[in-house]
Formats: sequence, C-alpha cells, structure tokens
Amino acid sequence: MTVHAPPTMSKEAFLAWIERREERYEYAEGRVIMMVRVTLNHALATTNLVFAFRSRLPVDRFNVVSEAFAVNLGASVRFPDVLIQPAQANGDVLEAKAPLLIAEVLSPSTLHIDFGEKRQEYLSLPTLDTYLIVSPDEPRVWMWQRADGAFPSEPDIIEGLDKQIALPALGIEFALGEIYRGI
Repeated sequence: MTVHAPPTMSKEAFLAWIERREERYEYAEGRVIMMVRVTLNHALATTNLVFAFRSRLPVDRFNVVSEAFAVNLGASVRFPDVLIQPAQANGDVLEAKAPLLIAEVLSPSTLHIDFGEKRQEYLSLPTLDTYLIVSPDEPRVWMWQRADGAFPSEPDIIEGLDKQIALPALGIEFALGEIYRGI
C-alpha cells in the first residue's frame, strides 16, 4: 500500500500524522518532506558520531539521540542525524527541549538543505551551541560554534583524520578519525 503525504498541513496535524508512519518525514513551513534513504557511509558516520559522544558524555547529564527525535523550529519540524541535549526526566517527550548540538551527515540530495534551510533554522535556536555538517565519504566537518552569543557566518572546516573536534560547551574533544572508522 502506498501512503502519500498531503502536500501541506499544519504542524500539529503533521505531528499526529507521522505517529502512524513507518517512513521518515520532516516538516518545513507547511510542506511535508519524505526523508531520503542513506548510504552505508552515512549510516556508519552517524553511528560513529553517536558513539564518540556517548562514550564521552555522562548519561545522567546528556541525552545523545539519533535520527528519530524531533526538533521544533517554529515553522518546521526536523529530525537531525544526531542531537545532544541536557538529560530529560520525562522519557515520553517527542521533541528536544533544549538542543545543545545538532549534527547532519550529508546526503547528495540534502546538501543544499543542510547548508541552507536547516543551517538557518538550527542556528536560530537559543540553546544551540554547535551545528556540525559531516561528510559521509571523506574526513571533513563543517562546524558552527556559538562565540560571544553569536554564530559565525562561515563555518570552521575541519579536515584530516588526525584533526580534533573540540566542543568546549560539552567539555569534550575527539579526533575526526573516530567518525570515519570503517569508511
């Protein structure tokens, strides 16, 4: 059976509608967007990134989640590849309350969205400290980190397996090579 998403709907209707779907969708300013299937490299980079964070961050202080947890962005609802937030007492919540870090792993069809719409939306979050865009195929990460209350207009580009990703707000760092194990 083929299920077609209505081309537009309210955010509330979208959140109720996706509860009954197996496929993954996002909501952007009234538009329902089916999420793309990912490559093995994409899946490995996402998994490795979650592991790098989970192995360094205390579970009683931080939630590290992947791909299926919503971020309410006003006119949009996104499901980032990786999200870190302060630990939540209520495990039944459906969306992030105070994202600290969001990471997207690139897919060819989402490149313009990750660097465009999503970047603008994520950087507008008052709690966000870091936005990462990760290449799935080569050791390269684009990083926006809040400094003095604002994000820079251009990202820091980190390239090379031996380069470090430093996240002072979380008190951790790790080599870029950890993201690319098995790739």
